[in-house]
Amino acid sequence: MLTKRGKRLSAVGVLVAAFAAIMIPAPVRWRAQVVLLSLAGRIPDIELTQLLAYMRPGSGQWLRPLIETHNPYAVLRNVNTTPADIQAGATLFRSQCAECHAPDGSGGRGPRLIGRQFTHGESDWAVYRTIRFGIPNTTMGPHPLPDTAVWQLEAFVRSIDTSGSTLGATAPGSRGAASVPVPYDELAAIRDAGEDWLTYSGSYWSSRHSALSQINRGNVGHLALRWIHQLEGAPDCVEVSPVVRKGIMFVTQPLSRVLALDATTGKEIWAYDHQVSHAVPRSDVNDFSVMANRGVAVLSDKVFFGTPDAHLIAVSAATGALQWEATVATDLTRYAITAAPLAYRDLVVTGVAIRGSAAGGQGFVAAYDANTGKERWRFVAIPKPGEPGNETWEGDSWRDGGAPTWLTGSYDPELDLLVWPVGNPKPDYDAAARRGDNLYTNSAVALRGSTGALVWYFQFTPGDDHDWDATEIPVLADRPTRAGTEKRVLWANRNGFYYVLDRVSGKYLTAAPFVRQTWTEGLDTAGRPRPLSSASRNREGFLLYPGYVGATSWWSPSFDPALNLMFVPVLEQGMVFFTSSPPAAISGRPFYTAVRALDASTGARAWEYRREPRLRNDRLGGVRMGGLLSTRGGIVFGGDQTTFFALDSRTGTPLWSVETGGTICAAPMTFSTDRDQFVVIAAGRNLLAFALPKSG
Repeated sequence: MLTKRGKRLSAVGVLVAAFAAIMIPAPVRWRAQVVLLSLAGRIPDIELTQLLAYMRPGSGQWLRPLIETHNPYAVLRNVNTTPADIQAGATLFRSQCAECHAPDGSGGRGPRLIGRQFTHGESDWAVYRTIRFGIPNTTMGPHPLPDTAVWQLEAFVRSIDTSGSTLGATAPGSRGAASVPVPYDELAAIRDAGEDWLTYSGSYWSSRHSALSQINRGNVGHLALRWIHQLEGAPDCVEVSPVVRKGIMFVTQPLSRVLALDATTGKEIWAYDHQVSHAVPRSDVNDFSVMANRGVAVLSDKVFFGTPDAHLIAVSAATGALQWEATVATDLTRYAITAAPLAYRDLVVTGVAIRGSAAGGQGFVAAYDANTGKERWRFVAIPKPGEPGNETWEGDSWRDGGAPTWLTGSYDPELDLLVWPVGNPKPDYDAAARRGDNLYTNSAVALRGSTGALVWYFQFTPGDDHDWDATEIPVLADRPTRAGTEKRVLWANRNGFYYVLDRVSGKYLTAAPFVRQTWTEGLDTAGRPRPLSSASRNREGFLLYPGYVGATSWWSPSFDPALNLMFVPVLEQGMVFFTSSPPAAISGRPFYTAVRALDASTGARAWEYRREPRLRNDRLGGVRMGGLLSTRGGIVFGGDQTTFFALDSRTGTPLWSVETGGTICAAPMTFSTDRDQFVVIAAGRNLLAFALPKSG
């Protein structure tokens, strides 16, 4: 019960909070709310001075969730978990704690610390308080040490508890802790990736553009292999794009393994294995579309990844210890997770893949509490009867309408706007079974990041019967104009058109074909395609460009804001489509892949780097491509078949290439550490890291 003083403070706090909500900038506003809650006695077991210290930029803590939870035990995390911190904690333990607990924590006068549950709380903050304040009426006295020292002691105690339940399925032989932590404020401030690569696409804006320039158009020809890490047992075309924080690389290995590697050597630090449910159809084990795993998300002290049995998992970035596991979908004959999640504020978000071309189901995007794993919201990509958009599905076709959400979206922290790509309707090629536009398939959906509410949508290909998923990476970009900043979404779509949308409203601004297209007579003023006459279709088949693989696909584009160029992996290929049947590639008809640079404002082609195909009988109708990466050094990196290459971003001139010996299906990324810039690509079953030769 609040005291009278507390009630007065609470009443004043309501007025001050109301004023703050209107007048104070958002980064300051939430901190003011936390302070007021503390003054009112609503946040127990932490002093105001500590709260203030932990709210400072650079502390590594993210305390905004206290506004809702009022629970520091669920929010505060140990951010001092590097190997150096653990070593410092070990030194402190020997001088402060070993007399009672033994130097190795095996116990003596005090209880054993290895393989036991902490009865006064398992959370980081609970163990911190136990160390600092002791336990009344026991031999465990207080330790009035500096704040950092207490956290280092906590880190050491965690590190020796290698047989405890809190370490979950961490692989034997783990060698120390990884240094993260990654606060949301830092993630929200990044436009172009720098020394670290902290999301699947480099930043929330998904430009896949790096501010690093040590490797540039003048020296890229000297790149050499620095290390290689073999992903044993993985498929022959790994699709992962790693995440790197302070020299620690986090990477997934299909089917459901996550690793921490030393980013400068490729050596394993820890590994966590998830046992895939036996309910997953055995026929899917070799199906790339549902067994791929494209990477992780990081936030605060956790690493998040999805699994083929539709689980979302959080592990400790420091040790690989299991933190929580959430079941995203229960029908494993239909749903899987293949994309890297996206983590922001105090949420982690994932979409789902749908198994098979006729499996039906309903795609969705779901958000989970990053600290607890509790589901916070879910957006289903097919509206139910009574909801706007359901009328675009004939009869009950909406029930198994598809709309998979199997690629990672993008996030605007300023607008709290999540832009997510949605795939095609089911069945893939039989539009007669589901007449209508089939919302929200083949669409960009913009959701309120904190609630999942639909803000706007734009449908690229209504009533699609070509399997043209809109599962491409949405690139968020701002363009200064005389009238102010134009907030844009840039989207090279599988249907062959490059689109520019208004990010605030979803309004169509412009579009232009970036490959040969013959499926529509053009787009109207709202961006809707004009259909061809029915006379162009017949049961014997009709030739259309692009084919079902699309003009591009999930292969990541890149955007260079200084050049205002969008770099897109492109496929020029037509196919013969049949009514209600899968299309067929045309024997002997030439096709090719390319990297094309497009004017980001108009879609006009600036240059092309063309590559002729060498393999003609693989899973993409003759095509295996990777995504792209651009840098401030004037380079565009890309992969095609087994070749990893670098182009001049101004002209498309090839500057360097290497044969990797493995098929490239992933997008490259870059980071720097120890004064070296690395570029990393997955090829075959290997991760390859390239850097300039060391001088001297």
